[in-house]
Amino acid sequence: MPETSSQPAFESFGGRAFSFYPAIRNVEYNEWTWVRETWSEILVTNSKTGQELWIPRTWVGRISSADEPVLIVGLNRELEMKAGAVWSYERNLIEMPPPPRPGTRTAAPPPEGAPAAVAAPSPESRLGRLILYTVLVGIGCVMLVVSFTFDGMPRPQDWLRQRDTATSDQKYLSLTREDTRGDVARKLGAADREQWITPDSAEIHFYLMWYPGRSYVVVLMGAERGGGRYIGTVHAASRAPLDSVRLPGGGSTTSMLRALPKF
Repeated sequence: MPETSSQPAFESFGGRAFSFYPAIRNVEYNEWTWVRETWSEILVTNSKTGQELWIPRTWVGRISSADEPVLIVGLNRELEMKAGAVWSYERNLIEMPPPPRPGTRTAAPPPEGAPAAVAAPSPESRLGRLILYTVLVGIGCVMLVVSFTFDGMPRPQDWLRQRDTATSDQKYLSLTREDTRGDVARKLGAADREQWITPDSAEIHFYLMWYPGRSYVVVLMGAERGGGRYIGTVHAASRAPLDSVRLPGGGSTTSMLRALPKF
């Protein structure tokens, strides 16, 4: 999907329906139309249920320049609907305590009934926490800048370890965004396995053509089953994107490939 300016012209949609990507959680039908907008928000209505939602402009990313397979409006973050409004979706993470260091002694528990001792934080520990918070905020700002400057935010596991993405050939580089399932089979040969990874009720469907002997999986996307077109190739073992499609107005499908449903 091509990148938009800071003030995208939604009124140019002319009443056409579009889908958000990623889809807003807790909403059954991902099909919307533009109603009106302000300098900071846009008002959209669900084509199936009539539900109206205000969405901040800062959460709206790229807008596709073509209707095929479906007009898509990108979102910069995952959203969910709660109490008739949209909110940023936060995943609940449980922080595990670090394991004890080798050679360290564990303090004996106090006798039963004895008052627990409370140690006041030292000035050094407060200063250390302040430095740590400052560093974390700086890292977060850098990651935010990277996410808007480049095509999707690099995942931490990609920085921490080098994944094996070797393949036996690179014939997938001959594929284009116009190729259908039949075109892929003609260029690469019959796939060992094929599957849909989205339910029948989904607004956007993803279709996989497996070539395990070559260590990669070809991905197609379409508004309906049977009409998908090539959007990229991922490594069969690590799911790392190996090839993506350049979109007409700029950008690529790399972020879509990283956000595929689990398979």
